[in-house]
Amino acid sequence: MKYYVSNPVLDAQIKEIRQKIRLSMNGITSDLMTQNGISYKKNYGVAIPRLKEIASAYTPNHDLAQRLWTLQIRETMILAAMLEPADRFTPEMANNWAKDVDQIEIIELTCMNLLAKVSFANLLCMEWILSAKLQIQIAGFILAARVYTELAAEEIETITQKALLVSNTNEFHLYKAVALCLSRFCRKNKETALRITNELKASENATSPGHQFISDAVTQEILYLSIL
Repeated sequence: MKYYVSNPVLDAQIKEIRQKIRLSMNGITSDLMTQNGISYKKNYGVAIPRLKEIASAYTPNHDLAQRLWTLQIRETMILAAMLEPADRFTPEMANNWAKDVDQIEIIELTCMNLLAKVSFANLLCMEWILSAKLQIQIAGFILAARVYTELAAEEIETITQKALLVSNTNEFHLYKAVALCLSRFCRKNKETALRITNELKASENATSPGHQFISDAVTQEILYLSIL
């Protein structure tokens, strides 16, 4: 665990935040998450809307967010992503945070609340989809889905090819992330959607469950968009 020099103002804010979390705890939700294999160091089961309310009472603050993340409590990690100023967050910090993430909920919320807003999001996508660590690879595809409008054509192509390579995976969260990513890419334009559809059909992984899930998701997206 990283340690910080005592700061009376930040210490008071963290104490206050932790008290608000405890007062908002939902033991039933926490127990259900644990029963479903969603395991945290500590989890109070606080609902996301309530965490947004708590975050709204504080000005985004880099030092506060970093200290909240270090606590490694479900709720403080979610709040950290909400309170970290995107312009203070660096690629090194992103990679350090990624090492701490084991739960898909934290991955999704961190991508939504923070990583999709940083100036280097496209670089993270390209780096993380190549990671040997499953959770980081998942984060790369989820982030790509979030920032697809900002990705260049060559980046879309690189990510698509990597997505096809891993499409035969049996890891549910990975092929779900890939499905979301490719579905969002189809929104770029008709040509991209057509290329992804054709490459999915031609893939050597076409008979695997993961690939089928991805193909179905892309097909539904295209039907919804009515672009082919």
